[in-house]
Amino acid sequence: MAINPILDLSSQPIASLVYLKTNIGGWFFDAFLRSTHTSRLNITQHPVQTGAALTDHAFLQPKELTMEIGMSDTATGLIPGQFTGGWSRSVQAFKVLQELQALRVPLQVHTRLGLYQNMLIEEISAPDDFTTLWGLRCTVTLREIIVAQVRTVKISSKPAVTDRASRGKQEPNSVNVSVLEQIRRKMAGG
Repeated sequence: MAINPILDLSSQPIASLVYLKTNIGGWFFDAFLRSTHTSRLNITQHPVQTGAALTDHAFLQPKELTMEIGMSDTATGLIPGQFTGGWSRSVQAFKVLQELQALRVPLQVHTRLGLYQNMLIEEISAPDDFTTLWGLRCTVTLREIIVAQVRTVKISSKPAVTDRASRGKQEPNSVNVSVLEQIRRKMAGG
């Protein structure tokens, strides 16, 4: 089954929920058991001169979000039609996560603590044993893709150095000759 990676977030009933309920790219799972939000600043290990701008010596790492997700085969979905068409809702939910990961399409993730843009699924971990026979409990790790704005700057088409530019007086440099070479030249009569 191929999923539609770009959900219409403006369609009803998704539009009324997408910014209010925890979801991953518009996919609403039954339970979000735990979320770990990581924001890290990389700070230089080297000494910084007094008075230097500290922003030049520290930068933000991509944000990381780890979510523990729960799905039940007995519950009905929040959005009709999500996680249907497979053997069970829990298996279908796992397949949706795997396909979102394989597509490598940046996702928008909404949580109680904030909205994350440009997130990719880095890791999915789902233990499967007798306790998950009729459900799914998996851990999904997402990492932010940092997007930079690139700007094209027009530069002059004229060369930086022309034939008319003064290059100064060109003089040959004397080459240092080794002591052995000097002795060899004297013995050869030169």
